[in-house]
Amino acid sequence: MGKQLIRQTPKGMPTAGETSEVVSRMQKPFLVAGSRAIKTRDNRSPSYDIHANFQFSQGNLADFSSKQAIIFLHGYNTTSSEALGVFKQFFNSLTVAFNREPNVDLAEIGFCGFTWPGDTGGIYFNEAQEYAHYSGVALYKLITEMHGVGATSVSLISHSLGAHVLLRALSILGERLYRGHDLKRVQHALLLGAAVEDDVFERPELMAEYHFPESAFGLVTSRGDEVISGPFIINERDKALGFNGPESMRPLQSLARRVKDVLGDDEKFVFEVHDFSPKSAVIMNPKLWVDSHGGYWNTQEQLNYYINLLKTTN
Repeated sequence: MGKQLIRQTPKGMPTAGETSEVVSRMQKPFLVAGSRAIKTRDNRSPSYDIHANFQFSQGNLADFSSKQAIIFLHGYNTTSSEALGVFKQFFNSLTVAFNREPNVDLAEIGFCGFTWPGDTGGIYFNEAQEYAHYSGVALYKLITEMHGVGATSVSLISHSLGAHVLLRALSILGERLYRGHDLKRVQHALLLGAAVEDDVFERPELMAEYHFPESAFGLVTSRGDEVISGPFIINERDKALGFNGPESMRPLQSLARRVKDVLGDDEKFVFEVHDFSPKSAVIMNPKLWVDSHGGYWNTQEQLNYYINLLKTTN
């Protein structure tokens, strides 16, 4: 416990050898990209020059040519080695879920785990947010370059504070789309146990906080994660999106109008909230319930459920 009370320097990117050792026996291998510096010492403090750029630990962008790219972002206080284990478990179950889908060719899908330097120690959440903010730029660059090599689509799934990285990237992408500077987009964004504020889509005037009112893409978020309710409120003095759901739907209505203005009537903006807690009013299957902050991929039924969410949103 004592180590958690000391500010940690986030670990460097996993090596090609470490990554290959993890993925070598998987039916469907995944690639690892990230915004970590190669050397741990270069992660001592958040740096735009370092952490706003991505790199691969193995593979390259060409691996996503003519493929549907699915990027998974881990959460807060996850080391690079722990991230590899999380990616392995998540993508193994996702592979099983896709294999159950008719007319799905796994050869046309590319998995990518995105690791970012959020392992600052158990009580250094604010510092992790700084790294997440820069890392969102790196993710934005990765998304645009995946499109550049011919990826047919890009879908994002985040856990915990990984939602900050995801929403920062979408905010940049959404604003560039709205201003006519870029036509790239993502098809789906699924936020599991999002450790960002419940008013994250509004109040951009709060400059000392992190709000992303320009994230104009289809979004699905979980709700009811009681594990992040208390600690998050103490640290942020606000409720978490992953516990409370959005504070107001009005900003999301504004996002829907932006999508219509830019992309036309044929493009619809979808925002869904799914309560996976045992108190859920609508989810009956106990195998879908989440009773721990890291429990979003403990059962195969959960991954099967997420596949359906990725199919039904834009």
